[in-house]
Amino acid sequence: MRLTALLDTLPQGGSGPWDPPQPPATSGTGSDSAEFNRLMDTLLPCRTNDPELWFAEHSTQVEQAKALCRTCPLMEGCLAGALDRNEPWGVWGGEVFVDGAVVARKRGRGRPRKSEIVAA
Repeated sequence: MRLTALLDTLPQGGSGPWDPPQPPATSGTGSDSAEFNRLMDTLLPCRTNDPELWFAEHSTQVEQAKALCRTCPLMEGCLAGALDRNEPWGVWGGEVFVDGAVVARKRGRGRPRKSEIVAA
């Protein structure tokens, strides 16, 4: 089954007074949802790597998470969702959020190294 067809079968919910559209009847017994999850588990780096990497304190780990995000097919949607939700921190869509704002680079805890001060 194609990814778009699987996405169409997932309930989208809704906040209006109407009932959300019901997924079309399938010949399977809910295996489409399991197939979708398996597919996402293989495609999305945030599902195949340690989740703590996206909320790491060390800048090298944060840069690694950003690099992994750049290979993700859902990167733009992830970033848009994080901006809509005002995510307070973490790596979302290849960008670093600190206190709800996108920053170019996450600074580690404590005082900056002298080499970082000289470079700035």
